[in-house]
Amino acid sequence: MNADSPSAAPGTNRDIQEFVRALPKAELHVHLEGSVRPRTLLELAGRHRVDLGVRDEAGLRARYQFTDFPAFVRTYVTVCDCLRSGEDFALITQELGHDAARQNIHYLEATFTAVRHVQATGLPFDEVMDGIAAGAAAAQREYGVTMRFIPDYPRDFGVEGLMQTVDWAIAGMDRGVVALGLSGMENEVPSLPFAPAVARAKAAGLYFAPHAGEIAGPQVVRDCLAMGADRIGHGIHAADDPALLEELRTLQIPLEVCPTSNLCTGAATSLADHPLRRLWEAGDFVTLNSDDPPMFNTDLVQEYALAATAFGFSAAELARLSLNGARAAFLPATDKAALVARFEAELGTLGAPLS
Repeated sequence: MNADSPSAAPGTNRDIQEFVRALPKAELHVHLEGSVRPRTLLELAGRHRVDLGVRDEAGLRARYQFTDFPAFVRTYVTVCDCLRSGEDFALITQELGHDAARQNIHYLEATFTAVRHVQATGLPFDEVMDGIAAGAAAAQREYGVTMRFIPDYPRDFGVEGLMQTVDWAIAGMDRGVVALGLSGMENEVPSLPFAPAVARAKAAGLYFAPHAGEIAGPQVVRDCLAMGADRIGHGIHAADDPALLEELRTLQIPLEVCPTSNLCTGAATSLADHPLRRLWEAGDFVTLNSDDPPMFNTDLVQEYALAATAFGFSAAELARLSLNGARAAFLPATDKAALVARFEAELGTLGAPLS
């Protein structure tokens, strides 16, 4: 390791921040709606006459103190209500790309809940998707960030409606859609009844990236694996089942772990109890993500810093986490190989050890 590189002595907080900021990154679990900048959200709320119950960014920060997962969902829905046009989606997508570039995020997959927008505002899916695609093109052009997208469907919206989201996802494949997501109240609504719609999406060439094992136990993860999950959103409660941990390790199914989010929503009770380290030491395919960064007062740089300071990840482990993000991307083989090679080259320039 070069003694002058930021990875040479990641012992102090400043060293850690410099090192993790310089790491090449991919973010695979981030919600488009949950990433809206507070100032932008206030402007959109004013434009569309949506009452946020607050008037300034300080008020928003206070509102973003969640007591449990349902409280988070209620606030998330209010944010969704502020998005009323294709131009709104173009704006927040481009801003997400700008925020990614500042963190040295080269590749990003953003989840968005199309059904909420179509049902709540009557905005056609194509207008939503065209806006998102326009924002992604601008982010690629202006900041060099590659973005892909995952329409998700909340389980609590009912089994019948998922086919519509599948249709939208398939229609959006020419504009950057790469996967189907499944979200919502996994602890209340079983996942297996959604299997036929998921099978249709996968037959069309889409990946499947459900939320599972976030606020419910290991069985939901098992159910999603049975449905053909290619990655698992969160997946932290897989750590409660050693046999499932071994199955995930054997299959090398990536886990999209979001530590700060888990603390804020109550999915984990404390950093001491969060299973990030156990998942890693079990040999599972762990990636690190921010979920809804402004809502949880975090970003991907902070998540990497937290891995170092709270979970004891070494410089070599942080570099491997970084590389895992590229390796888990939903990209064609040649594009993924190019992304991995770019990460390896940048990590080599940093002097980051990979073993």
